[in-house]
Amino acid sequence: MALIDGISKWKNKKVLVIGDALIDKYIIGYTDRISPDAPVPNVKIENTSVYIGAIGLVLQYIKSLGGIPEVCTIIGNDFEGEFFLKRIEELKVESSGIIVEEKIKTPQITRIKAMNQHLLRLETNYNGIFSQKIRDKFKDLIANASQDLGAILILDYGLEGIFEDLFIQKLIRFLKEKFKKIPIIARPTKFNYYLYENVDLIRMNLQKALDTFSIDCCNETSITIAGKRILNSSKCKNLLLNYLETESFLFSSEIEKVEKFNPILKQPVRSYVAVGSVIMAVLGLSLASGISVADGVKLALYAASLTATLPPVEFYKAEKLHNFVLTEMNKK
Repeated sequence: MALIDGISKWKNKKVLVIGDALIDKYIIGYTDRISPDAPVPNVKIENTSVYIGAIGLVLQYIKSLGGIPEVCTIIGNDFEGEFFLKRIEELKVESSGIIVEEKIKTPQITRIKAMNQHLLRLETNYNGIFSQKIRDKFKDLIANASQDLGAILILDYGLEGIFEDLFIQKLIRFLKEKFKKIPIIARPTKFNYYLYENVDLIRMNLQKALDTFSIDCCNETSITIAGKRILNSSKCKNLLLNYLETESFLFSSEIEKVEKFNPILKQPVRSYVAVGSVIMAVLGLSLASGISVADGVKLALYAASLTATLPPVEFYKAEKLHNFVLTEMNKK
């Protein structure tokens, strides 16, 4: 089967997405003077955009590329949570797996930009206590997911809420027992990757993986050291360390040789915002379709390159990705 033929297999494949909810807010303007109150730029706002980020971006890519996303997450009973829920319903994604909790606040990231410069980033994490009752309810919602799932994505963005260490370990064991033979793909933080034991694929940013071990030198030897450490400590089946502008690397517990993927991107990067999200979406759809891990990685890296050249948060159809892959393959 040609690599490009795998894209057509994504249609109507169900992918369960478990992870952190987040609201992304962008404030765009210009500055022509220093604030009279403090030695900082005075930004005159021209435009404000609000999106559902983190798990929300991955859901939208799965849907736009032809799959059927199912979601399991927790939001607060606040303006941000209401916005998240409304957007999910507009996308016609089933919302029964979303817990609305009174005692927490929905995380938000606000980015302030002026004159094409990123001036400030404001963050709020989950603010509240995740009781055992909430975690039990969360687990029950996961158990009620469709039995014909093709893949499961776990998206841990380190927002200090859902993914407490012990919960991660219990979650992995539960998923393995409940959804036998369904591939599990995880996006952990650089601090807790070792908790995602025995999952089918862990995906991490290459630079963050090197930072985890305080490795400053980025060469194949240092990358191999970092990759083998992560692979051995997590006991995962496969590990992807990806980077947009340079080589990406796939490690396997069954094959000693490390597979290297050359960079695809030849144009200047327009936006990094959704690159990681589309990679996770494509990996989920590919493994749900029975595509090999290596081919799934190749398709994910093509999707990442296409996404990086588009305006921030532009969701495209499978046909557009198909044409992009075909064009790039014909250049070789």
